[in-house]
Amino acid sequence: MTRERIEAALRSGAPFTLQMADGREYPVPHHDHISLPPRGSYVIVYDDTGNFNVLHLLTMTGLQAKVAE
Repeated sequence: MTRERIEAALRSGAPFTLQMADGREYPVPHHDHISLPPRGSYVIVYDDTGNFNVLHLLTMTGLQAKVAE
């Protein structure tokens, strides 16, 4: 996964899910739920309860955009 691909998903404004190599998925319903450090090789994804996960780009296998119904 590349930082540019995540940035493009954020610019689209649509919710998306980050898929990891271990099969876990992390929803990003809004740009407030993710942080991309300026030079980091990781992102931080927050949930609605205030918990967060640090996800390394090298372990991401996909990004699935939510399709509007």
